[in-house]
Amino acid sequence: MIPLYVSNGQAFVWNANDWLTIRQNHRIVGELIGSIASFPRQDSYPGFPMALMTEEAALLVEEGFCKLLEYTNSNALPSSDLSKLAKETEDRLFTEQTDCMKEKRIEQMSSRIDIIVAGKQKKKAMEGDSSECDKEALLQEEILKLTPLSVGNSLVQIPTEDPWPHETKDITIEDLIPNIKSDIGHVRYSVFKDLWKRGFFVTAGTKFGGDFLVYLGDPVKFHAMYMVKCLNNSSEIISLKRIVAFGRLGVSVNKITVIAYINNDNNVTYQTLQWHDTLY
Repeated sequence: MIPLYVSNGQAFVWNANDWLTIRQNHRIVGELIGSIASFPRQDSYPGFPMALMTEEAALLVEEGFCKLLEYTNSNALPSSDLSKLAKETEDRLFTEQTDCMKEKRIEQMSSRIDIIVAGKQKKKAMEGDSSECDKEALLQEEILKLTPLSVGNSLVQIPTEDPWPHETKDITIEDLIPNIKSDIGHVRYSVFKDLWKRGFFVTAGTKFGGDFLVYLGDPVKFHAMYMVKCLNNSSEIISLKRIVAFGRLGVSVNKITVIAYINNDNNVTYQTLQWHDTLY
């Protein structure tokens, strides 16, 4: 079961494989909000962690795909055992990096050894020495010249998830999102789950003025087709001005606008809005 780590009332995914499983197998998109270590000063391509909407986290837990965990001592100073483990990990990574660099350099030299031998042979000929160069001995000589890797010029590995063991506790979805039982929270979650069960991809729609954006396929390949606005209940009165504004907004962003609510039979109901030009 995939762990969702909760911090300040929001669930996050830190592991890349877990993120891929959630997206490919369960059609939950989330939102990457972290910075890529290699390019920290750009915001076009965010990295881990992935933040989940309340509805996304609730559905993953309810369907049995994930569980909610919370660190119990995340603000505590590291113990001596944890500090020792961190130092051992640092030394191991440095050794692995050193071996990898040496192997790569030897591979590069081996591919260029014929050029090196030809250069040495030419130099010897110019000095009047007609003896042949020993290719293997020359290769070993070049390997011995390799500058060893130092801690100062080694690469720093930044994990995408916490690599250290921590105490955690299981929490329930009610602990994470107590407002999901409120009127609008219940409606939003019911609408999200209904759309998900119909096979759609569903993401947050706040940037377009709605509650959800609905895609026919993965958002990487498809544009959103629907923009959904949830009502508290079927008897909520929505003004004509709001209907017109929401309809015109949908037209401007090329989306079909949808009003969603729970009817008197406790079923999710959808009402689409279409914009027509009238000729007088």
